[in-house]
Amino acid sequence: MRGHASEADFSNLGFGDLIEVDWLDASEASGRLDHRARFDTPVRSVGFFLGVRGKRAKHVVIAKEVIESAKAYHYNVIPVSMVERVRVHARNLLDVETKRVLKKFVEQTMPKLKKREGWAYADGQDKKLVY
Repeated sequence: MRGHASEADFSNLGFGDLIEVDWLDASEASGRLDHRARFDTPVRSVGFFLGVRGKRAKHVVIAKEVIESAKAYHYNVIPVSMVERVRVHARNLLDVETKRVLKKFVEQTMPKLKKREGWAYADGQDKKLVY
């Protein structure tokens, strides 16, 4: 996919597909405004596709890091309108247990899109997520 993405552009992705997303991030600077200043901040994020969510604006969500022993997940929430390109590196790459845990994480977390610096943790015995 090239150019700016739409929600439909993600419809061919499956949960857990390993994808690479090129997108434009917000940036901040201080100082004098210079006519040579660059405002675009290109970013490349790689992770497992978890879905597209959001009420006011759609966002693609990817799990960038999965720490199975700690049941911790580092994820990115990227505005779809800022996505320039998506490449699929592998389909259905996650093992069954990680996929199950991530689906549970998505069901409990993604409707709220709450996060603490992009991390969510599964709590001890009942695997309840803590933000």
